[in-house]
Amino acid sequence: MNYELLNELDSLHGDSFYLLDSSKFEDNYDEFLLAFKKYYSKTNIGYSYKTNYTPKLCKIVDRKGGYAEVVSDMEYALALKLSVRAENIVVNGPYKPVKFLKEAIFGGSIVNLDSYTEIELVKELAQDNPDKQLKVGIRCNFDIGNDVVSRFGIDVEDSTFFEQFKLINEIANLEVVGIHCHFPDRNAPSYKVRAEKIIALSDKLFKTPPKYIDVGGGYFGKMPDALKGQFSSYHEYDEYAENIASQFAKRYGDLPESEQPTLILEPGSAIVGDTVKFVSKIIDIKSVRGKFIAMSSGSKFNIGLLSSSVNMPIEVFSKEQGEYFSDIDISGFTCIESDYLYKGYNGPLSKDDYVVLSNVGSYSIVFKPPFILPNFPVLEMAEQSFEIVKRKETVEDIFTTFES
Repeated sequence: MNYELLNELDSLHGDSFYLLDSSKFEDNYDEFLLAFKKYYSKTNIGYSYKTNYTPKLCKIVDRKGGYAEVVSDMEYALALKLSVRAENIVVNGPYKPVKFLKEAIFGGSIVNLDSYTEIELVKELAQDNPDKQLKVGIRCNFDIGNDVVSRFGIDVEDSTFFEQFKLINEIANLEVVGIHCHFPDRNAPSYKVRAEKIIALSDKLFKTPPKYIDVGGGYFGKMPDALKGQFSSYHEYDEYAENIASQFAKRYGDLPESEQPTLILEPGSAIVGDTVKFVSKIIDIKSVRGKFIAMSSGSKFNIGLLSSSVNMPIEVFSKEQGEYFSDIDISGFTCIESDYLYKGYNGPLSKDDYVVLSNVGSYSIVFKPPFILPNFPVLEMAEQSFEIVKRKETVEDIFTTFES
């Protein structure tokens, strides 16, 4: 990558754009899955669509035999549009309208119920459709010792849960075939706790191992040392695999494979984070009461949720080396005072330079609102040219849904 190439892409696609590396995504997918399979072979990935639902990436997951992990009817519709088989879609999330719930369950998808309200809805579906055998999973909420009370799933440490589970089993055409958990904690040791607890819970609930046990996502992905250092801890794929999959091997490894539950993992950031870069152009540099600020053609809304708390890896490409700055902040184009893409940059910088921020594949392309400007294109290098993966949005794209 160099200034001339970025300037050429600017002339063709505008002064801000994403650069995708789908081959890196595929490599990450393979490496992540292999790390777990070394311990427990009956493992599969349910790729988190919400993290980055670029269709090109979702198709790779399906081609490799992975599941689509979705949390809305919109994402479910996307998976079906991409020819993902319904039985290869994992349906999570706290909001499942009845129509969506019915479509997913009747279609044979892996549906994890998040509340007693959803359990009651499924009971009604079973009673209204006695000729259909319905299969569901349950998202389980339990203490993993991190002092955080998650709002998702059903509290399995309440005796009500076991009473409800018994009532479900009394319905002839309704079967719980799996359990699921997910918690907002990236520390590898916490995954050992959740693996041990969900395996113990499975032993209490099922006479024989369930069809699947899903331990959710939340894993760190690949990143340079400068980014790792901004977190209180960091863990490699192998550390997660050892903490999770070794527990499954210990409990189920001696069983025939046909009797082992499938271990489902739901990585998003872990495999897509480092596959996308964001390019923007320096439009102006000013000094305000001694503080230097560079304004760019991008925004923090383009580079994901982490941008508010850490600096993403940065490279600057210049036609000619500019003035050296110490502690200059790079801002976005919006009118939001807190819109900064990078705080405290040290190095040469000048107007018309290109700033390239890496590790922005998570909650970026999918998270940018239609605020002030339409979103920017997604490009990928294809041999000697660039493929347009997603075209630049237009004013018409944004306002076509307004009726008056």
